[in-house]
Amino acid sequence: MDEEGSVKFQIIAGEIAIDFINTLDNRAVPERQQELLLTYQHLIAWAKQAGAISHSQYTGLHRQAEIRPDEAEAVLRGAVELRECLYHVMESVLKKRPAPAEDLAAFSGILGEALSRVQMKPVRPGRGYRLDWDPEEPDLQSVLWPIVRSASTLLTSPDLAYLRECGDHTCRWMFVDRSKNHSRHWCDMKICGNRMKARKFYRRQRSASHHSKEIVPENLRD
Repeated sequence: MDEEGSVKFQIIAGEIAIDFINTLDNRAVPERQQELLLTYQHLIAWAKQAGAISHSQYTGLHRQAEIRPDEAEAVLRGAVELRECLYHVMESVLKKRPAPAEDLAAFSGILGEALSRVQMKPVRPGRGYRLDWDPEEPDLQSVLWPIVRSASTLLTSPDLAYLRECGDHTCRWMFVDRSKNHSRHWCDMKICGNRMKARKFYRRQRSASHHSKEIVPENLRD
């Protein structure tokens, strides 16, 4: 069954690799963690919505996954390992400390594999060339290559200085703050920003009236 239409992901980080890291929801609260990539179909649905693959690539990969389910499952496991590797590397950037050597080595290995499949393609006659992947037979692992390219580009870009973590300590989704003044605090103002404002409101109400019996809604509790 085609799951793309039934699964909607939040693409808010401003960078494919960071949106990929955010596919483990509630990471900061272990008992509430939610894995968003339960199947290979979820992985390619996320990739299509994130702009990492085209509709035709999605269709081809979906078809290949149905033909080779065991291989698709193995790629999914590798994708989750890549995600956690990227999380550790990006977390080290946020905490201003060296990334774990094993994670850098693992990422470099995947990057080398992805780059080995890059092809030089003309943009238009007389207009130069671009680097891209275009396998004749869809490779189930090809869904990971744009993620790796995104991560390597960010890690070697001045934009790395704008990597942020959501100000809601129960969320902690990452994003790249490309706002005008680089003053963005939330992964999504409509979700975490409003939630934090509501929490502050309830705290003010409770401190203003010590006998208040008002109960904070569960989704607003710390």
